[in-house]
Amino acid sequence: MGIVSMARDWMLWSKRHCRAILCVGTVVAALSIPVTSVAAPATRRNLVKRIRFWTAPDHTRVVCDMSSESRYSIKTYSNPPKIAINIPGGRFARGVKGLVVNDGVIERIRINRLRSGAQIVLDLKKPVEFRDFALKPYKGRPHRIVIDVEKVLSSAEVQDAKKKASAVARSGDYIVIIDPGHGGSDPGAISRNGLREKDVVLRLAHLVADKIDKYRGFRAVLTRKGDYNVSLQRRIDIARSYGGDCFISLHMNSHYNKRARGSEVYYLSLKGATDKNAQAVAEKENLFLEMGDEGTKFNDDIKEIIYDLSRSNSMYKSSLLAAEIASSLKRSRVLPFRSIKQANFVVLRSVAVPSVLVEAAFLSNRRDEKMIRKTTTLKGLASAIAAGVVSYLRKGGSVDDMTEQGDKADRKRITVHVVSKGETLWKIARRYKMRLQVLMDLNGLKKTGKIRPGQKLKVYR
Repeated sequence: MGIVSMARDWMLWSKRHCRAILCVGTVVAALSIPVTSVAAPATRRNLVKRIRFWTAPDHTRVVCDMSSESRYSIKTYSNPPKIAINIPGGRFARGVKGLVVNDGVIERIRINRLRSGAQIVLDLKKPVEFRDFALKPYKGRPHRIVIDVEKVLSSAEVQDAKKKASAVARSGDYIVIIDPGHGGSDPGAISRNGLREKDVVLRLAHLVADKIDKYRGFRAVLTRKGDYNVSLQRRIDIARSYGGDCFISLHMNSHYNKRARGSEVYYLSLKGATDKNAQAVAEKENLFLEMGDEGTKFNDDIKEIIYDLSRSNSMYKSSLLAAEIASSLKRSRVLPFRSIKQANFVVLRSVAVPSVLVEAAFLSNRRDEKMIRKTTTLKGLASAIAAGVVSYLRKGGSVDDMTEQGDKADRKRITVHVVSKGETLWKIARRYKMRLQVLMDLNGLKKTGKIRPGQKLKVYR
């Protein structure tokens, strides 16, 4: 291979970029200089087949579906703020039009047919940070150019979000993080009749959350409430900021064997998977998540979490959680229950609390698909999953994880808690990270009966 050919191939190699549009006068000129992102070898007439967008709480994602691997460049402007995606030799398919967004991040998406090719312009509300990357075809989806534009939150909005999460974490309730998989530009598995995994699991997640919230002393928090992308790092941040006691990731299965049907529950294995099918499921879900997080830089905490998981009993706790949910699903008989399995799921190894992944049904099975379209089926699955989670936590779940060492270390530091209206013994135990029995023994209580407002109880700090 000649030097010129090698150089050309190297220049066409796929790259990712993360940039910021600045509004500082001294760099305006520099911002107008195009920076080329090479997605792959270019064709002379790259066709933009469709433009889509999704608005999430922290960003807006714009996806350009392409007919082929396409070379593109990014040009940014500060006055007015906008991002221009230039596709040399590109053209727009019939019917592709500009879009009105107005979501507080992007005002609108415009298209320009230039002599040099196709141009897509994102008109912004204000200067923001963004990242861009290219995705290759997968599961019937074409080549794509993706732009993630971050939402700039005011200091007041940031503080409000922190206060909300902190209030939930300090409430004394058990906090259950419900994670509906996929979302936005990532549909997950799709049935023969077009039923998308991301839509079904979002409906199921809301139902599970509603069921959990009806149990006294339990509260559910969703990692996403609508149809948008949620990065792995964001899922981790939500679980941490809300003080989650356990993490439930909801998915729908798919298999080449169309007769396979029913529910499965997975928990983490840092080694091998239970079987080849479990390994295949993990590889599928991990690929979806990694594609959605293309270009994202995760912090070093994930490595620490994996290290902690390997040397703690967190995976054992996850197995207990999986067993409770599996038992509840079996009793419900909503769908056949298959088995509990282990595999190395990225999303499970990234949270440091007991966590499981539930594959509720097979979209590749016609009977399961027909069942899962019914609200009664989803409600039945939601009730079973919620009951399993509640049963696990009521048996001691993650409270012991947090307090096992804390009770021993802090026994000498006793303070007085004055009971407020509506408080219960176990809620006070949760607040001070004590076992209920320890709290009762400390105060000479023999039964978990009523306590009265104004009553003074000894607690460990």
